[in-house]
Amino acid sequence: AAAKPAFELLVERYPDAPNVHYAYGVYLLEEDSDRALAEFQQELKTSPNHVPSILQIAFEHLKRSEWEAAKTWAERVVELEPRDFAARRALGQALLEIGNTAGSIEHLETGTRLAPDSPSMRFMLARAYQRAGREADANRERAEFLRLERLVRTKKHGPQALGGLREPASPKP
Repeated sequence: AAAKPAFELLVERYPDAPNVHYAYGVYLLEEDSDRALAEFQQELKTSPNHVPSILQIAFEHLKRSEWEAAKTWAERVVELEPRDFAARRALGQALLEIGNTAGSIEHLETGTRLAPDSPSMRFMLARAYQRAGREADANRERAEFLRLERLVRTKKHGPQALGGLREPASPKP
C-alpha cells in the first residue's frame, strides 16, 4: 500500500530522471495498464531509446491483442537491440498473429538461438511451425517446450513438482 504514494512522490520529485517513469510503469502494469503505458511513454520522452519501456509497450499490446501496434513497437526494439531474445519473441508473436508466418518463424528462430532454454520461445516457435504446416518441427519444439517447462517448475517447486502441481501427500497409515 505504501509503494504507490512512494512512486508518485518519486515521479513528482524526479520527473526527468532515467528509469523513474519506467519503474512506476512496471509497478502499475497489473492494476492499471493504461496508466502504465502512459508512464512508459513518459520515460521515452526523456530516454527515446529506452529498450525496457519499448519492450513493455510491445508486450502490453500483445496482451491486448493489438497486433499491429505490438509489431510497430517490437520492430523498434529489434532495431535497437537485435540480440534481445524477448524483442524477437514479441515481434515473432505479432507477425504470427497478423499472418506473416515466414517472418514470424525467422524472428522466433533467432530468438531461440539467443535463448535456447526459454520455454516461451519454444512455445511460440512451435505455434509458428504449426501454422506453417511444419508438423515435425512443431512437434520437436513442443517437446522441447515441455522439457524446459518441467525443468523450470522443478527448479521452482522442487523434485516433488509434477507439471507445476505438487503431488498430493500420501495418506498416513
